[in-house]
Amino acid sequence: MRINTTILAIGLGLGSAGLAGAQTHYVYLTGSTAARNAVYATLNSTAVFDAAPTATTQGNSAPQKANYMTFVGNIGGKPFSVKCDWSGSEGGIADIAGNLSENFLTDAAVTSLSSSSPGPFESDVVDLAMADAAVQFSKNPKGAITGTEVCVIPFTFMKGVGSAADLVNITSAQFRQAITGGASLALFTGNAADTSFVYITGRDDNSGTRVNVMGETGYGIFTPVAQIETDSSGNMMFGPTFTTEEGYPSGGGVATQLGVNTSSAPDSINGGTGYSVIGYLGISDALTAAGLGATYLSFNGVMESPTTVEQGQFTYWGNEYCYHKNTASTDALTVYGKLVANPGGITSKSDGTTTIDLGLMNCSRNGPTSDPIHF
Repeated sequence: MRINTTILAIGLGLGSAGLAGAQTHYVYLTGSTAARNAVYATLNSTAVFDAAPTATTQGNSAPQKANYMTFVGNIGGKPFSVKCDWSGSEGGIADIAGNLSENFLTDAAVTSLSSSSPGPFESDVVDLAMADAAVQFSKNPKGAITGTEVCVIPFTFMKGVGSAADLVNITSAQFRQAITGGASLALFTGNAADTSFVYITGRDDNSGTRVNVMGETGYGIFTPVAQIETDSSGNMMFGPTFTTEEGYPSGGGVATQLGVNTSSAPDSINGGTGYSVIGYLGISDALTAAGLGATYLSFNGVMESPTTVEQGQFTYWGNEYCYHKNTASTDALTVYGKLVANPGGITSKSDGTTTIDLGLMNCSRNGPTSDPIHF
């Protein structure tokens, strides 16, 4: 948090007529990329600010999916600037637990729909973070932070362009095998003639999307994985195994990956030509992937929808939290209080698709390693 003082000096003739000053109160927010839509809708409204703020976004043609956001307006009659850099759920918790910094847009930055030349940036210490699971499921389970659940965040599975036509479902057991470096297509279809392979693409270990899928499937939140990434022609990019513990820093990278046709690409791990790719991602990014030709899969026999999530039938979803560090400034706590207000805050601004209002849920869960319980 910083305070920037702007002074306007007015000179009349040979004398100085006076000075006028105004303090801008800065708050810095990071964390879950999957929760961007709901946070954008909340900040870009009177839920936080006295009147609709001025918004600056960069990194995506859809402002609610932007990697960087700044909102400027008055809160309680005082000028505030709330700046966002979406580092991932785990990354956000690490930031506020460790009093770390991220890069945020400077006050001089302007809206840009492209991610090719973002900025300019400045480094600032993070105040608040969005997380797709409670802190006890993170890499910083004893972090000195405090949070409130604000909504439910659904996720889904999709197969990439060119993947096998008879690949229509993924089970927890199939995921646990494929995430270790691939699995035979026959495991998914039951057809012994399906001899090609299925691989997983996904997120890096700063991601709450990843925390939830590893917990939900029983693979293990912190168990090493072997995911793939490809170039735009479907060629696997990492050697010698062509798999990686790392993954994409945002769901947008997974969505782009799923738009790559792998039907004629070489399988650099198991040999042959053509292979299938399954990705896990938030609903907003899934909509992007669908626009690129990717196809939704059912999970354990159930398709994702608001209804199946609300009833506890589809189980790949997380509890979304807003956290502040225990040493947060008064300004940060002011913004935090408005974001977590229920009604009025993030839960009320949930669109029912990419995030779900807590009041619509007919089930609850204690975290990604437990099953939903219907009320």
